Amino acid sequence: MNMKVRLILSANLHELANAVSITLDVPNGCTVRDLIIRLGELNPEIPRILLRGDELNENYIVIVNGRDIHWLRGLFTALNDGDEVLIAPKAFIS
Repeated sequence: MNMKVRLILSANLHELANAVSITLDVPNGCTVRDLIIRLGELNPEIPRILLRGDELNENYIVIVNGRDIHWLRGLFTALNDGDEVLIAPKAFIS
C-alpha cells in the first residue's frame, strides 16, 4: 500500500530536481531518509548533498508538517499519508 507525500524543495535542490513541489507515492513505513534516497531517481546529486551516512548534512533542514526533524526522529522520522516535507538550506530558512 502506498501513500502520497508532498515535497517542497528550496534553492539549489529545486534546480537539481527541476521542480519546487513534487507529490511522490511512497510505501507505508517510509522515513525521511528513504524519501531522500528516492530523490536520487530525480537527480543522484540530491542524496549526495543531503546525506552524510545516517546523518543529515548540517547545512540543511528538513521540516515535516511544520516540525524540524531534529526534534522528531531525525532521518528516521516516519512519514504518513498526506505529509508535507520541506527540504532547504539552513541559510535559506533563517
